[in-house]
Amino acid sequence: MSPLPLARLLWICALVGVLAGLVHLTSLLAIPAVAQHDAYARVQAIGRPFATLALPAASPISRAFPFADPAVASSVCLYDLARGPVRARAPLGRAGFAALSFHSRRGIVYFALTDRAANKGRMEALIVTPEQLRNLISRDDEDNPSEDLRIVSPTPTGFVMARMLSDSPDLMPAAEAQAAAMTCESEPIGDAEK
Repeated sequence: MSPLPLARLLWICALVGVLAGLVHLTSLLAIPAVAQHDAYARVQAIGRPFATLALPAASPISRAFPFADPAVASSVCLYDLARGPVRARAPLGRAGFAALSFHSRRGIVYFALTDRAANKGRMEALIVTPEQLRNLISRDDEDNPSEDLRIVSPTPTGFVMARMLSDSPDLMPAAEAQAAAMTCESEPIGDAEK
């Protein structure tokens, strides 16, 4: 038996390395799909659909949600598009920065608004399915178009998160009140046209 030539040995090592890399990448990409305690599950455990829930403040000792910032007041609202479009609203207040982020059932952010996109003193969006959007567009009046910001959700369920930055610790109660003032309401298609 003769030893393997060096080129063949390098070829086998490269093949094993590529295969190991593909297995590693596949397992990393599969983790979110098989995770049982994802972002939606965490929110679902503490709240019910269409109810705004203030998230606990982050502290060095306890963090219910990863990557929480102690200078940010947060609230969350679960939604379900089965009964129709959902209107998410958050008023502007004294917070130094305000944002709404829209998350799919898997917790992936598919849209975000900041206070710079606010209109009439509030951030507002209508969350719809592709079918609901087609229905709304077919009912639109060409002479008087809708001013709604319509966002197509990739999943029929998900959640909206409001984050309000407090410039200083004494302004945190105002930021918490502003975050808690977010609403998510299901609207029938006829009402969503307004």
